[in-house]
Amino acid sequence: MAKLMLAFVAAALLVACVSAGEASPINDFCVADLNSTLMINGLACKSPAMVMSEDFLFKGFEVDADTNNPLGIGIIPGFAAVNYPALNTQGLSLAKINYAKGGLVPPHTHPRAAEVITVIKGEVYMGFVDTAGKLFAATLKTGDFFNFPKGLVHFQLNVGSGHAETLSVLNAQNPGIQLMATSLFGSSPFIRDDVLERAFGISHDTQEQIRMALVPGYKA
Repeated sequence: MAKLMLAFVAAALLVACVSAGEASPINDFCVADLNSTLMINGLACKSPAMVMSEDFLFKGFEVDADTNNPLGIGIIPGFAAVNYPALNTQGLSLAKINYAKGGLVPPHTHPRAAEVITVIKGEVYMGFVDTAGKLFAATLKTGDFFNFPKGLVHFQLNVGSGHAETLSVLNAQNPGIQLMATSLFGSSPFIRDDVLERAFGISHDTQEQIRMALVPGYKA
């Protein structure tokens, strides 16, 4: 009987470790006080007496983001620390992306979150690559969903005839984002040329061209 109980305890601990992510809230809610300078693991809470229904209402996606840039995309966040304080401690963040025709969200990762993305308007080709190098991709139309697993490289490309729009929900308050090209060619200080040359089979001149395209104000 003791061995059986020990097995149950071990299994329970394993499940707890596997499922552990962000800490669960200890109150019904913790609407962030964006005026507070208190630094904690998360954001300081407004006094419950000061919280109103309007704190839980978010209208940030009623407008469209500017897509007049080289990538042809614009992003509006719905983050606790930026413009949606009611998400504080809830383990969620949101993002609306507008795409010009041909707009591209370049390959990137969210190291602390999985992402579910839905197409609100248009036609978007998207996918991710797993750790075995296999591509999982599809072309989504309005109303379709796709899942990017936590930490894996993924991308989105507007392949429709006009503008497109997607909405993302991520299961972390601060999912983080790491753009592959910028991380490798725009780091500070730069990665040594011989590392990138051997990794990608590209010359120093090619690396300089990439940096000029990625790093604002960079001159070879």
